[in-house]
Amino acid sequence: MANESGRAGRGSDQFPLRLPPGMRDQIKRAAEDSGRSMNSEILDVLRDAFPEEPSLEDLVDELDYSIAMIRDIQAGSPSGDVSRSNKFMTILGRMEATNSDLWKTIRENRQSPVVVLRRDVLDRMAALQAEFDLPSVLIDSLTSDLIQMSLDRIASGEESLKVWIGEGDARRMVEIKRPTRARSAGEE
Repeated sequence: MANESGRAGRGSDQFPLRLPPGMRDQIKRAAEDSGRSMNSEILDVLRDAFPEEPSLEDLVDELDYSIAMIRDIQAGSPSGDVSRSNKFMTILGRMEATNSDLWKTIRENRQSPVVVLRRDVLDRMAALQAEFDLPSVLIDSLTSDLIQMSLDRIASGEESLKVWIGEGDARRMVEIKRPTRARSAGEE
């Protein structure tokens, strides 16, 4: 396990390693030349050879950025330019479809520690995103804001708390009434 600075420490994974003759001395010289420990020298070489894999969100963000750049090229290109070609539009369409599929996968697999959204709610969020032409990156914020809006309306008494029970034809809504506060001796 890496410590808070991201460096390997005493509690980190350990791996016994057999080195060919002379390599330990090479590593030691390289570490001395760079003013680091042998462990740090080896880890630096390993990080170069095995870089940290980007998260799915990082990849989708990069794809979002690439699509935005292509859209900018398209918007600024004169009629008949390469950005108007079928090949350009096909590539753009495939990138957008892939991006949409990736964001859908992220939304389906993401579970909040506080709220787990049902499939139908995720589908309605996707419909809102499409209707309002919202970027995918805003969906988490939009979802949180809509939940907060509902909670505020319930807390203020504008709405009552409603719970859906069952599935399919047996699904029904139950309204939970606000508890009545017991009156103290001085209240009437």
